[in-house]
Amino acid sequence: MSMQQVTFDAKHLSRTHHSGVLSTLSTSMPGYPFGSVVPFYLTAQGDAIIYISDIALHTRNIKADPKVSLTIFDAEEDDSQASGRVTLLGNAERVATEDVKAQYFALFVQATRYEQTHDFNFYKIRTERVRYIGGFGKIHWISKTLWFVPQQDWHNDISGMINHMNEDHVDAMQAFIRVVCDVDCKQPEMISVFPEGAHYRCDEKVVYVPFHELCHTPTQVRQALVKLTQEAREQLGIKKAG
Repeated sequence: MSMQQVTFDAKHLSRTHHSGVLSTLSTSMPGYPFGSVVPFYLTAQGDAIIYISDIALHTRNIKADPKVSLTIFDAEEDDSQASGRVTLLGNAERVATEDVKAQYFALFVQATRYEQTHDFNFYKIRTERVRYIGGFGKIHWISKTLWFVPQQDWHNDISGMINHMNEDHVDAMQAFIRVVCDVDCKQPEMISVFPEGAHYRCDEKVVYVPFHELCHTPTQVRQALVKLTQEAREQLGIKKAG
């Protein structure tokens, strides 16, 4: 397996799951790591965005030393040693952009109630290196160069694609969400688009559907969505015929 595929698989896992263990360097116990669970999402470039309170211990630790790690894994797996996990290592810094805010609240609607309380702020973990374990014997270090996706204009201008899918292609989303995620979604809503795939809200649940390969342009995103739709309809058609 190529390192490009390894990186794509690690991104898939990181976008499928929405919380991780944030490890910071303790200020109250110098030299010891301090772990806490936080929601997050990955930017198009591959940095993690977290939304944390100034009164939280992990925030105080970050202000003293920005070096952190974020470990992502499937908490529903019975054997955590055999399942995939990703650890991002990087430096955390406070950020304040409307794009970050809009995407975070689209994925985590419940977080909007924290906006006016306890001095919550967005932090970006600028990824320096990634450790990916895809299961027994599948252990890789992923370099910053491989992980990082260069910024492109469309990364911050996805509303057109989202609106188009939500207004005109509900049936297509229903089909590939059913096939890929095994979820029967009555009223799917696309809420993100990234180079590797997209998130959809299905009732109270958020699911992630990956593309088959990395998309560099809006045209490639459209082609990836068309391919997902065609494949899903073929599979559902075979099932109905059988």
